[in-house]
Amino acid sequence: MVTKFKVLIVGAGPGGLALAQILRARNVPFEIFERDAKETVRQQGWAVALVECLEDLEVMLPDDLGDLHTVSVNHGLAGNDTIGVFDADSGKTIGGLGAVPKGQPGYMLRANRHHFRQFLFKNINIQFGKSFDHYTEDRDGISVTFKDGTVAHGSILVGADGAHSPVRKQLLGAEGASMVLSPYSVIVQEAILTREQYLPLHKIGSSGILVSKEGMRYLVGMLETYDGGATAQYYTATCYKSGDTEKANAWIKGASKQELYDKVIEITKDLPDMFTDILRIGGADSISDSQIKLEEFVSPEYLPRGRVTLLGDAGHTMVPFRGAGANTALGDAISFAKGLLAELEQSTNPFNTDWFLQTYDKVMLPRGKEMVQSSHAAGDNVLGPLLGRINAMDKKEKEEE
Repeated sequence: MVTKFKVLIVGAGPGGLALAQILRARNVPFEIFERDAKETVRQQGWAVALVECLEDLEVMLPDDLGDLHTVSVNHGLAGNDTIGVFDADSGKTIGGLGAVPKGQPGYMLRANRHHFRQFLFKNINIQFGKSFDHYTEDRDGISVTFKDGTVAHGSILVGADGAHSPVRKQLLGAEGASMVLSPYSVIVQEAILTREQYLPLHKIGSSGILVSKEGMRYLVGMLETYDGGATAQYYTATCYKSGDTEKANAWIKGASKQELYDKVIEITKDLPDMFTDILRIGGADSISDSQIKLEEFVSPEYLPRGRVTLLGDAGHTMVPFRGAGANTALGDAISFAKGLLAELEQSTNPFNTDWFLQTYDKVMLPRGKEMVQSSHAAGDNVLGPLLGRINAMDKKEKEEE
């Protein structure tokens, strides 16, 4: 068994944190670094749907973290997390995600991203304020230099540092690491709803509803409840094709809240009121201070040989129309950990880094590429962004029968 080994993880998002926790549970040495100065500096997203990764995640995370389900957007309310899918062109609810008992294929946990990250922060030493500068490799290992001048030494570097990954940029070069704009732009809003206001939404999808219309995707999602469900925080993401995404994104960046609100009202004017009442309840002041751009990075066929690999958005950045981003990132963490643990147990010094990383990359890269491409295609699927995943689950269930 290998005796001297350390994994360096750059990036403390859900994927990097999950990997760190799994390694901690199995006594594999690691260090994890985060560019933010503290735990909550900037908006880290809203909510993520955990489906395919959930079974492995519950088994592999350390027991001392507690119950993963406490991060559910519905925590404290009865029932499972579900997402309803509504086709605005036909006026019909056409499916959904979740709505099956725990342990069954298709069971879903819709996690508040902030609470999920806080859950994964527990019992590990995250080194904050560490902005990646560059790495250097030699025969004995890899060294990571941060912008504050500090240096960390290890055996393997995992770039889990997000969509605009500096690790990816050094690994692939600026051109190879570049992203492309999605044809969709997005405007985000948040509002507090009373029980009477959110119950009609909750009945269609307890954790959210995806509304699909030609050239538009509209998500209404729950974030968390307060006072036993007396009120709930919701958010909306209005994604639309403008024909000139770069121009639309520049306008969103410079527009006032009132202008953004007026735009959202215009885009959603043909949707049923029950989906858009939240916009009028919140008004212009409820438009989020944190607006995002939808960008994509398709995983390459292979990564350069060496001691560096990628995980999550750093390796495959996708639009959110299949709800697959977090699942894919956590799937990367699980695949990396499973493969590493097997190799560490079987190998002797020195550890065969090339063999292990090639084995991991052969899983991570094609899976990431498929998810990026299918998520992009879901933006053109008028029947709804989740049907591809629902159909895939049905196929898996039939294969298991």
